[in-house]
Amino acid sequence: MRKKISILLSVVLSTTLLYGCNKKMDNEKETKVYKEVNIAAPDGLPAISMAKLAKENISIQDEYKQNYIIEKSAEALSTDVMKEKIDIAIVPSNMAAIAYNKTSNYKIAGTVGMGSFYLVSSEDITDFEDLVGKEVGNIGKGLTPESIVQNILKAKNIDSSKINFNYVNSANELIPMLLTGKIKTAFVPEPALTALTSKNKEIKVIKSLNDEWKEVTGFKEGYPQSTLIIKEDFIKENKDFVEKFLGALTESISWANINTSKIGEYCKEIGISTEHKVIGESLKRANLNFIPIKNMKKEYNDYYQKLSEFDIKTVGGKLPDEGIYFTEK
Repeated sequence: MRKKISILLSVVLSTTLLYGCNKKMDNEKETKVYKEVNIAAPDGLPAISMAKLAKENISIQDEYKQNYIIEKSAEALSTDVMKEKIDIAIVPSNMAAIAYNKTSNYKIAGTVGMGSFYLVSSEDITDFEDLVGKEVGNIGKGLTPESIVQNILKAKNIDSSKINFNYVNSANELIPMLLTGKIKTAFVPEPALTALTSKNKEIKVIKSLNDEWKEVTGFKEGYPQSTLIIKEDFIKENKDFVEKFLGALTESISWANINTSKIGEYCKEIGISTEHKVIGESLKRANLNFIPIKNMKKEYNDYYQKLSEFDIKTVGGKLPDEGIYFTEK
């Protein structure tokens, strides 16, 4: 009898301990804390570059959780960056300089794409000289698109004050103006450009801003349109994650350029506003490609020098020093 009781007690104790251990393990799973990483990009090509990462919710590193944020305009993103709410962001390249000069807490890790803006028109226009006396739409006053256009006009000895520029915050605002004929000429980026020309065949592509920049500056690759910046505090505390994220972003961009039949659906699912059917086609002239900063320092230095010569405010009041560049471990 005692033996039976002893065996019964042993079974009860073992079951209790096992249940207790399982419950503890379940609680540990429930209470596991992830380090959240806020990653942001404006709607359009910058957001497309990280579409695969966001859609597939790819794990960069254990115990980290990425929050991908698509801002409707570069201006909205700028506000969050200046308040240092974002850990990693893809921004207009001159905004990267402004963020560094204003906060001293964001470093350039590389470019996500060279120039993808094009001069388009439904009028009889063949060159920049034909813009004099006309209303011309553009995106982002004080940001990369304006700076590039103004520098090109200056290099061509064209008085920009004789052109009536109409600035809006995003391509989503610019495209309806062109489709309704409110304006007939504008500087439009991909992928919005492909969506535009698919709806109105009378709108023609006149010039590539990237090609024009090459011509007037002698820069072989053109200009860095979108720049990946990372908060310095975050880099110091999460070096392994940063290195892995750079690799994952490179793969995401390569995948997008190869899988043009799939990228549109990915973009649709994560909330990118461009019509998903034209996104694959738009990548042909989007210049979407990640280049690490170690291979782009001279281009950025020269680019910021050119912008500062036109208006020092476009880079935040002073040329950024070498501290702006991320250095791999």
